[in-house]
Amino acid sequence: LGLDRRAAGFVGFLEKRLVWFVLLFSGALAGLAGVCEVAGPIGQLVPQVSPGYGYAAITVAFLGRLNPFGILCASLLMALLYLGGEAAQMSLNLPLALSGLFQGMMLFFLLACDVLILYR
Repeated sequence: LGLDRRAAGFVGFLEKRLVWFVLLFSGALAGLAGVCEVAGPIGQLVPQVSPGYGYAAITVAFLGRLNPFGILCASLLMALLYLGGEAAQMSLNLPLALSGLFQGMMLFFLLACDVLILYR
C-alpha cells in the first residue's frame, strides 16, 4: 500500500485483503524460521530453544532506528558484541553477564538520549 492508500485502491489493491495476506504470510515465514531454528542444528527438539533472540532484536531495532541500513549495521554490532563477550569469557575468564550488562547499558543510554532530546 505504501503511503497512499487511495492510489493503491485505484490500481486495484484491496486494503483489508492485502493486510491480512501480508500478516498471514509473514507469520508463516516466522513459523518456518522457528522450525528451522528449533529442529535445524541438531535435528531434534531441545529444552532451551531461544537463547534471548527477542531481547537482541529489540536492541537491534532501537539501535538501527527502524531503518533497513541502520538495522543491518546494528545487527553486525550486536553480533560482534555477542562474539566478543564469548571470547572474553573464554580467554579472560570474565562472566558472560558482563557483555549482557554492556548491551543493556547501551540500550538504556540510547533511550535516555531519545528522551532528553525529545524533552529538552
